[in-house]
Amino acid sequence: MHTHGKQQPSVALILVDIQNDFLEGGSLAVPEASAIMPVVLKLINETKDCLIVATQDWHPPNHVSFAANHHPSKKPFEQVDIAYNGLEHSQTLWPAHCVQGSKGAELSSLLPLDKIQHVIKKGLNPQVDSYSGFADNKYHEITALAKILYQHFVDTIIVVGLAADYCVKMTCLDGVKFGFKTILVKQGTRPVVPDDFETTLEELQSRGVQVVNINDTSFAERYL
Repeated sequence: MHTHGKQQPSVALILVDIQNDFLEGGSLAVPEASAIMPVVLKLINETKDCLIVATQDWHPPNHVSFAANHHPSKKPFEQVDIAYNGLEHSQTLWPAHCVQGSKGAELSSLLPLDKIQHVIKKGLNPQVDSYSGFADNKYHEITALAKILYQHFVDTIIVVGLAADYCVKMTCLDGVKFGFKTILVKQGTRPVVPDDFETTLEELQSRGVQVVNINDTSFAERYL
């Protein structure tokens, strides 16, 4: 396999949905979301020889996950049953967020956008939700993320972003499914439901995700 004389990165830093609508003041603000930024910036600036990829929720206005697109009696955070391609599943309803072309959908200006090499837009299909950066929730469609990682000879992904109990969680689990060593940096994420944070981390660890502290010596020596 030709590398044109240049060593390709084996590590990718995945920045999950660090967008205005998920930060303080956004339509679906994650509690203490901005507290992740020092760690996110440290990883962007200090991770050795890594590919940097951001995911971006990019929903059409008529997206099925928006409570406003259902019966007026339906409210954000309720569950509804929906069907797509003949398969029924439960859907969490959300406030409208990350609508294509909106300010809320933009990646945060706190990020050094010039250092992000790829942006993976997700959630474009109005009929199915897409938490993971790799695929929609029911694997009807796969994004370009895995292909980009394979093309760059990545075998390890370091994941940070929002929110720990939804899009970060599913990106991590899919990372394992797609064959990558998957590392979640605990200080680089926050959950929608703070009480679910530790349970989410325990579930991820039980399913093959390595959860690390940014100050872990072994992590810092290997990757920073």
